[in-house]
Amino acid sequence: MGEGYGKLTPEGVEAIKLVARTEGILLDPVYSGKAMAALIDRIHKKEFKSDERVLFLHTGGFPALFAYNKDFNLDEKLAR
Repeated sequence: MGEGYGKLTPEGVEAIKLVARTEGILLDPVYSGKAMAALIDRIHKKEFKSDERVLFLHTGGFPALFAYNKDFNLDEKLAR
């Protein structure tokens, strides 16, 4: 999803921020953030039935967020 490996997408960034804000889970921008963005897109498109269960398996990778700190304004937030 997106332009290529390791390249942020607006949808991925929004998914990362949403899951961090609502669930306290940090996703990485290379894999799990993009995967969550795709899952959210499928949910919005109502591709799942209301009685279906969906499992999102997050296997790690959040340290990659620090390589993208400027994209998430982490420098400014950590300085406070």
